Amino acid sequence: MKVAELFRLAREEEKEMPTIRDRRSVTEPRYIEMPRCSSCGKVISPRDIGAIALQCPNCGEGIIIRCSKCRKAGNTAKCPVCGYEYP
Repeated sequence: MKVAELFRLAREEEKEMPTIRDRRSVTEPRYIEMPRCSSCGKVISPRDIGAIALQCPNCGEGIIIRCSKCRKAGNTAKCPVCGYEYP
């Protein structure tokens, strides 16, 4: 799974949010959770071509996301579900 697919899923979730308009405000804030690197915790930019997102090889439920810098440095990433450390 590529990071671009995660952004696509986030945009689809945003479209499903109800549009409630209040007379007091012109726009209502919406917050999308941006993907973060499992190693360093940095927010992954959509322009980061070297970033990768993959399913955990141990449990298959968690998604491990790594930025390009952590991939080059060989930092280990931890699965958020089972705690498996991916090299």
